[in-house]
Amino acid sequence: MKYTLSSPLPTSQILEIQLEFSCNKDEKIDLQLPSWRPGRYEIANYAQYIRRLEVTGPDGEVTSKKQTKDLWTFFAKSAGKYKIFYSYHAAQLDAGGSWVAPDQIYLNFINICFAISNRSEENIIVKLDLPQNYQVACALPQEKKHTLLASDYQELVDSPFLAAVDLHHKTYKIKATTFHLWVHGKVFFDWPTVLKEFSSFTEKQIDDLGNFPAEDYHFLIHMLPFPHYHGVEHQYSTVITLGPDRLFKTEEGMDRLMGISSHELYHFWNVCRIRPKAIQPYDFSREAYLKEGLIAEGVTTFMGDFYLLKSGYYSSERYLEVLEKLMERSFESLGWENQSIVDSSWDLWLDGYKPGVPDKKVSIYTHGALLVLAMDVMLMKNEKRMHAAMRIMWERFGKNATGYELIDFEQVVISLAKDQEEMRQFFKAYVWEKGDLFSLLQMLLPLIGLQVEKRSTLIPLQSDYGIITDSKGQIIKIHPKSPAFNALMIKDKVLSYALSIDGLHMQINRWGETIAISLPIENTLFYATYKITLKGDPSHFSKFVDL
Repeated sequence: MKYTLSSPLPTSQILEIQLEFSCNKDEKIDLQLPSWRPGRYEIANYAQYIRRLEVTGPDGEVTSKKQTKDLWTFFAKSAGKYKIFYSYHAAQLDAGGSWVAPDQIYLNFINICFAISNRSEENIIVKLDLPQNYQVACALPQEKKHTLLASDYQELVDSPFLAAVDLHHKTYKIKATTFHLWVHGKVFFDWPTVLKEFSSFTEKQIDDLGNFPAEDYHFLIHMLPFPHYHGVEHQYSTVITLGPDRLFKTEEGMDRLMGISSHELYHFWNVCRIRPKAIQPYDFSREAYLKEGLIAEGVTTFMGDFYLLKSGYYSSERYLEVLEKLMERSFESLGWENQSIVDSSWDLWLDGYKPGVPDKKVSIYTHGALLVLAMDVMLMKNEKRMHAAMRIMWERFGKNATGYELIDFEQVVISLAKDQEEMRQFFKAYVWEKGDLFSLLQMLLPLIGLQVEKRSTLIPLQSDYGIITDSKGQIIKIHPKSPAFNALMIKDKVLSYALSIDGLHMQINRWGETIAISLPIENTLFYATYKITLKGDPSHFSKFVDL
């Protein structure tokens, strides 16, 4: 089976695709384009970007029929070679899309390549019709210049590629694995520092998981001139899109680069190999509902940050700031009162990556990471840690690709706890149900020498009255337990306001009408920031870092 890809006019962002393979006489062929991709559990409908599809065979043109939004079929009346011609509009420049431009071609094969009925195990050759001076960054082996080879369909669609004239390429080696950093765009960071820090967090992750079963691993990094932050994990690579590029000569930019890179590398084990049964193997034609978002993204978010602390990149103070930000993002919403993380994981296909209905759900990333922090502290009572639990998950479910369910993870964590009934009740109350996680963390954090408190945001509308506006004064969030919730609406625009001893007096615009609103003082902290400080014996936190 062979794909040939070209873009005769890159400014159009149209990718021309030819797929060629042999058919038997009277063979029915189903061409199923994926409707979603690994790492993003929502329907993407890549078929919307296809323009024109034609089939030819030994006897000339072949009639194909579209059966669903992303499934085409045809019959091979004669044995021989068949070709499918189609074009794809590649204009999505993020870590999961495809992008054609005069200076580069970047593709996720999951966007553009068909799964063919009963043919998914065949080898696939991909010929890239590129300028001769283009370099190609990809985890797939290059059979010859600009020709890639995949052992089967699953390997193909899990191996994005980036091609351009100017690709920055550096490597570092940990044990038997060579790690490749490919960067397209302007590089403002210091390469020696980046390679040193990447080596450090990579080594710490491998030490705790035990091994890294790959000869090569590739970071494909787009440095963009505009604000951006996105990463997607793959079997032997990750794509990361970051910007603005000039930010990465600063500490803030380096924190972003290290944070997302450590996170995506941890996915090499967690999700890419330690995979929920619901996506083992992948079926990209329909939704794959899963309860395991806590493990897939919560564990990865927590561990990605933790390894930057363990490797020495984060100071203790900087790591506590990261935890504070997690709390701010997670507890700004009261979604935990309405939906458990299990139900929020199940609903990823419904609204998991959109703000959605106010206070409906929790984030499998931020809330999940804080749940894992709670588990980690509880495991320390028995001199165990979350990385020990994930080592067991790797040994039992990852190495042999058997897949796991949430209950399997729960049982592993419980088995490592000093008080197993306490951990069992934790899962029941905070994972399967809707427990008050912040109150629990207030009780647990002193065990590792930390204390957390809520503080005012210093923005009276937010902290004292539960009103969050955008930069233009339009209301985007209202705390459901504040008096404002009974008087204001999302998208009201604040024209002016004044604070007095008896409360808040506002003029707002609603649908073109000016309305006066007065709200009483409640002496309640609605939207807050969080401050975590070291308390007591400093050896407790040192043990958290080193154990």
